[in-house]
Amino acid sequence: MINKNIWNLYKNSEKGSQTIELFTFNKESSNLEVRAKEIFQRYNEYLGGIDTEENFLDICFLVIDSIIADGLHNNDTENSSEYFTKLIDNIELFFVEENNDGELTKLAGELPIIPKKNYKSFCSILPEISLILSFYSDLFFIPILFREQFDVFMKILDVLDIPLPELPPKSDKRGRLMLYNELNKNIAKFAEKNNLTAEETCACIYDFAFMLLEECHTQNDLPQPTNIWLTGASKEDFKTFLENPIKGEKSVWTCNENTKRGDIIIIYVLSPFSCIQSIWRADIDGVYTPFNYYNSRTKVTDGIKIPQVTLNELKNDPYFSSLPITRKNFQGVNGVKFSAKDYQELQRLLCEKGLDISILPQLYKPNLEFDKQINCEKDVEDKLLIPLLEKIGYSETDWTRQLLQKVGRNEKAIPDFVFMPTGELHFQNTPLVIEAKFDISSNIEQTKTYNQALSYARIMKSSTIGICDKERLIIYKEKNGHFERFKPTFEEYWQNINNAETFRDLKLLISKEALK
Repeated sequence: MINKNIWNLYKNSEKGSQTIELFTFNKESSNLEVRAKEIFQRYNEYLGGIDTEENFLDICFLVIDSIIADGLHNNDTENSSEYFTKLIDNIELFFVEENNDGELTKLAGELPIIPKKNYKSFCSILPEISLILSFYSDLFFIPILFREQFDVFMKILDVLDIPLPELPPKSDKRGRLMLYNELNKNIAKFAEKNNLTAEETCACIYDFAFMLLEECHTQNDLPQPTNIWLTGASKEDFKTFLENPIKGEKSVWTCNENTKRGDIIIIYVLSPFSCIQSIWRADIDGVYTPFNYYNSRTKVTDGIKIPQVTLNELKNDPYFSSLPITRKNFQGVNGVKFSAKDYQELQRLLCEKGLDISILPQLYKPNLEFDKQINCEKDVEDKLLIPLLEKIGYSETDWTRQLLQKVGRNEKAIPDFVFMPTGELHFQNTPLVIEAKFDISSNIEQTKTYNQALSYARIMKSSTIGICDKERLIIYKEKNGHFERFKPTFEEYWQNINNAETFRDLKLLISKEALK
């Protein structure tokens, strides 16, 4: 539960009162344009991807007009979940006109702007749909306005202790919409538990929660890149952002979901330029963005404009002409992985054009050996994690596997590694839990594994949690009462942990002495 004293101080403050009022909407007397505009202006920095205010307002009006014209109101027997399910399966977006009886009807002769069951397109306007539902429905609906920066929203859920439902796979377009349904249910339970109105809940999510988040205002150096990715840009992107990169400038961009902070991002500008134009660095990990047309985003920074390498040049080059992406004329370029060899050959072309390639970021190449025969989760535990734990100073008597804990009336196994548990049987606490999986390279799998480890940490009052797979080990340290999902205290690939300083840093975090 939220701290009642702090919440009441906030609620009764001028800032709190104004924020609650901002989300208070009377459908009989309030002006949709004015209120939606106010919300847009106040939270514009968290509404990435909306090009203009008019787009946001226009879509809001289209949503409510389409619902009215098609009679898609909730009936007296439906709850929020049932009505939202009905709505997403039946709504289509279209222009309307008023008939002689003053009723809204579909504009004659016009095709729908978004046809029924075009779930991917409806994902991209979920912020507008959820805002309209919160304004006009009599049921409990909370607007989720984070179209691009869903990672910010996930931080808010974590700090408020609102469970994050399991994320659907990117191919499940309807599932991405239904994720809102599950989120809304969990937020409704949070509101009931804390005796909050819908308007107070909005203020809690969109203002109060940021008081609880310790945001880091200093930017650490980017880690060494481990991957290279291609992504596409439009003619408009070229003119407004790419043509003259400004040092320190950042932008949200489509990416592969496995992008990691520090990775190299190569931008290919589509028609009419059709060329590789600049090279950037990923400033954050790839963010899963379910309420967006594209479901993975990153921020890029440190852009370097390079001599243009055109599609024709690539097609005529002995090396690049054989690459699948070249044969496809760079169609579907967003998130395509570029190999180290591909990058080396690109630099060859840039050298021929007179570029000093020493200014370009390069892949990190650790000269370390490690066991590559990792075929299952047990191999991760036995061949990677346990040998490392022994080097840190642990023995098998220091951890317990499959520890049983009492959760409600049931017993629950707490895998995979519980360190130095203390307390009564079935009611033990531990300073550290580590959850091992075979592969958590995708955002969805990493989120599921983190959520699982976090649930164990909450049950067992752990101050440190770890997750790992065949590629890397990630450690999170509790700070100010919560863990930062997107700011792990330690994250390294296994082959890098042999570095003396890296090993020392890890030992200072999770050794027996450190935990005691």
